[in-house]
Amino acid sequence: MQRDFLPMKRVLAGSGNPSFRGSCRLLITSLEEMFPDFRALAEVALVIPVSSVAAERGFSLQNKIKTATRSRLSEAKAQHLMSIASAAESIDTFDYTQASALFKSMRPRRKV
Repeated sequence: MQRDFLPMKRVLAGSGNPSFRGSCRLLITSLEEMFPDFRALAEVALVIPVSSVAAERGFSLQNKIKTATRSRLSEAKAQHLMSIASAAESIDTFDYTQASALFKSMRPRRKV
């Protein structure tokens, strides 16, 4: 890769100085045979998150769920609760009528 860095830099500069994202896309599509190692790096670079906002939200949600009274929750159960909490609707916008109709239309599971 050290040997290919300067030629790759010249080729990218000769293509009109594209942005970082444009350079990565160029390496993936047009220059993949010439610079296969840089192609792999470009693919990785395009999927790495730019900020830590998602991780911070996850930690905040975890702190809301795993409180002192819930300190013995298993990792799997805490993960399930976090998934539900992150995808759940607000209680203010939940349609209770639709939920009730769906529940009533379901086939009974237990025999009484």
